[in-house]
Amino acid sequence: MNKKRLVLMLSALTLVSTHTLADVQSQGKLAIDRDGVKVWTFKQAGNPIMNFRATTVLESTLSGAVALVMDTDHSAEWAPYTGKAVILDRNDQAGTFLLRMDLNFPFPLSNRDVVVSGHLSQDADGVVTIKNISTEDPRAPVRPNFIRVQQYEGLWQFKPLGKSASGKQLVEVTVSGFADPNGMLPLSIVNLFVQEQPFEMLRNMHNYVKAAKYQKATVVGVKEL
Repeated sequence: MNKKRLVLMLSALTLVSTHTLADVQSQGKLAIDRDGVKVWTFKQAGNPIMNFRATTVLESTLSGAVALVMDTDHSAEWAPYTGKAVILDRNDQAGTFLLRMDLNFPFPLSNRDVVVSGHLSQDADGVVTIKNISTEDPRAPVRPNFIRVQQYEGLWQFKPLGKSASGKQLVEVTVSGFADPNGMLPLSIVNLFVQEQPFEMLRNMHNYVKAAKYQKATVVGVKEL
């Protein structure tokens, strides 16, 4: 990946909850279950903002799945409502980054943006985690035509599952989170980003991850088991 490629593609409102998947399954609402993608929505105590957690299983190498999420040059092709990402700082060896991500809201609503500080890591079981949290930076001032998202935390997880019966490598991808989009929004738009956006994003990943440039990719800090 070149310097223009990011250690994270932060999709529109792809944000983290501290709940485990078991918590979500037992307490949350299974809002979508089709095309190999499941999306749960739930409320977290002390947080009025709706949370979501979405998961799917890809036929991909571990590095390939992570590389797809890293490729911000092409993220808008498969992640709905995701716009331009500007890298403000990046340290591949440490797995850290700082970026501004544009979020394209449907007309006539104002577009949003968010400044994100994040970290990529891999645990002993091979699970890759990308954690991110909103921040501010003088290199990314608030722009007149954008509303700044100020309350945001996010998580991507990539869990290697071994090989399928046909010999293809499998990776479970989970994305979860919450955010305050700032400003008044109709319920239909809120539901769009909490349910339909993560569903469409994970469903689209199934096709895009098959590209040779991802399946042959290596990612700093990620080891195949």
